[in-house]
Amino acid sequence: MSGYVDADGHVMEDAAAIFQFLEPPFDRLRTSLNILPQGDWFHTPSGRSVKTPPGAFQPADSKKWTDFMDQTGTDWAVLYPTRGLFYGRVIFEDWAIAYARAYNNWLHDAFLKDNPRLRGVALLPMQVIDEAVAELRRCVRDLGMVGGMIPSNGLAKHVSAREYWPLYREAEELGCVLAVHGGIYENLGFNTMSNFPASRALGMPIPLLNGMTGMMVDGVLDRFPNLHVGFMEGGTAWIPLLIDRLEREMEYGGLELPHHPEEYFRRGQVFVGCEGNEKALAYAIERVGPDPFMFASDFPHEITMDNCMEEINEILERDDIREEHKMLILRENARRMYGEPQA
Repeated sequence: MSGYVDADGHVMEDAAAIFQFLEPPFDRLRTSLNILPQGDWFHTPSGRSVKTPPGAFQPADSKKWTDFMDQTGTDWAVLYPTRGLFYGRVIFEDWAIAYARAYNNWLHDAFLKDNPRLRGVALLPMQVIDEAVAELRRCVRDLGMVGGMIPSNGLAKHVSAREYWPLYREAEELGCVLAVHGGIYENLGFNTMSNFPASRALGMPIPLLNGMTGMMVDGVLDRFPNLHVGFMEGGTAWIPLLIDRLEREMEYGGLELPHHPEEYFRRGQVFVGCEGNEKALAYAIERVGPDPFMFASDFPHEITMDNCMEEINEILERDDIREEHKMLILRENARRMYGEPQA
């Protein structure tokens, strides 16, 4: 393989198809039900405040994903959910377990089992941590997935809470990834903001900053040093901010860490999805080196077949990033995070 690797693509969930994989007693539910919490219900988007590019957010099946990869020269891609990004807000524990299993079985059946170029990230019912551990093990061992997703916002407790440590232990033992993915902006101070795009601009990176900070200061990354953790779809500008603020607390506020904040990004444990046009990427590389950063298309959300090369070309054409770093971002770092597909 010599092409690119897409570290963060998406599926658009087919509720009717997922319901075919529900196990009793939920297999009798109607697909017309609102099966997952709404995302940012506190906004009322309008055509004036939310504009979607033509062709964006169109469902892409396995064939359309293959066409996208062929057109972009991508060897393989990793698939995350869309509606499932709101999954942390599910309150009914039994439903969280049942839906996660159904979603994961649907993802495997519809995208993964006949297409080795597509790799899946499991939905995990973190509402019941023992069930999340068991589901991660099943999805990695039996369904061949690369790991599990942690919602960046919406869980009952902080992602670094000790209640979740059994999941981190299991992922480390399995040698798989856990990826914190942005997507829900509720209760971040945006509930009274009237403009949805503005809340999204900040709502993606702030929970990642919060999650990474907790994993550092609460000891997750030191307790599980072989765990690969991803922070997806929030860009990279939050990284220098996190480092500078923690450095200040270490100097003046009494914060103690086993390692310097920059070191947590440099030691090959933490990976971050990046966007090709963000000016902050070059400075983030200057601060922590090029190894954490991975190209992420976000297809089929904002990226369409018509502009599919946009993100890749934005990286290739930059003159503020060294040439030898570009293929790390476009390919090698994702290979290190997720591991190579089995032949």
